[in-house]
Amino acid sequence: MKSFRQIMLAICAILIASAFAGCGADTDSPDERPALDKIEYTNLNDSVSQKLLEDMLSGAGVSGNRIQGFFNRVDSFNESMREEWLTAGFEKAKPLDTKYDPYEMQDAWMAKNGNFPGYNCRITAMELFGDFLSAGDSTPVDAAGEDVLFMDEETLRTDPEALGGSSLTDFRALYSAMRAEDTTDVQRHVQAVREEWKSRGISFRENERIRLITVFFHDKSTEEESILFVGHVGVLLTADDGTLYFVEKVAFQEPYRLLRFADRTELSDYLMGKYDVSWGQSTARPFIMENDEWMDGWRPNPDGADAAHHEENILRTIGTRAALPTHAGSAARLSKRNGQDVKFLKVV
Repeated sequence: MKSFRQIMLAICAILIASAFAGCGADTDSPDERPALDKIEYTNLNDSVSQKLLEDMLSGAGVSGNRIQGFFNRVDSFNESMREEWLTAGFEKAKPLDTKYDPYEMQDAWMAKNGNFPGYNCRITAMELFGDFLSAGDSTPVDAAGEDVLFMDEETLRTDPEALGGSSLTDFRALYSAMRAEDTTDVQRHVQAVREEWKSRGISFRENERIRLITVFFHDKSTEEESILFVGHVGVLLTADDGTLYFVEKVAFQEPYRLLRFADRTELSDYLMGKYDVSWGQSTARPFIMENDEWMDGWRPNPDGADAAHHEENILRTIGTRAALPTHAGSAARLSKRNGQDVKFLKVV
């Protein structure tokens, strides 16, 4: 008969083996899966995808005037563009591929709309999500750094109805840049965003069907100034079958998109693949908030090769154009490349 000590050692061995088995790498886990290599999206240039989105927005409780105003602006944009630049229903593509040249698209917009900037991600998200967001009072926000909202407000002076009934005060409270700690620790920046939004009176009305997805950038324009600002934002909708749909305006003079994802890690890969493209920086990576929480499924850009390629494209583009006019509030930063400082504009 085994001694008590032998029995206990056997039990411990079983428990230790189980623990190691449970801690093994799970190739299907969000952190281990390969980077997203295809997206499925529509530019809302057809009645079927528009009806799909309209039904989801209405089902989530978005007011009718906001939905109608949004689609009026979608149609106005799409009518200014060549049909071949836009999708015909949902199409699949590599995450960074487009069917258009952004500068040709900008020229087409300006030919029909003059110097009016159009609508960007921040304005579009506020128009759709404003029913589920409030700011505490009308106290002006003490924004940090340069005014990244100057082009947004130029649009809103011309078309104040673009916010769908939300106030400019709420818009500034949500989107104005905020002072940040000089650290690369994303978790500390997430906490700083939550605290700053709370101090501004920002609150989110809980609704599992519709969520605000905000991409924050950390920037140091000088050694003394460290800020966080909203580089991109969109609205996340959950369909009856659990499928996720992300609504965004890519940039002022770039299209509206409705994208379909299986889960939040796919959404993270899409956004981080576009915006987590710097290296050798003293700033934190971009991070994603879902309402006022760090989004589940967020991970850094898992495909460094594509990130480097994307930043090369940004650098090359800026070498031929004076700026990136399709994006407002571009923040100049220094990127270390081959031991040299290369100045480029971060797309926002």
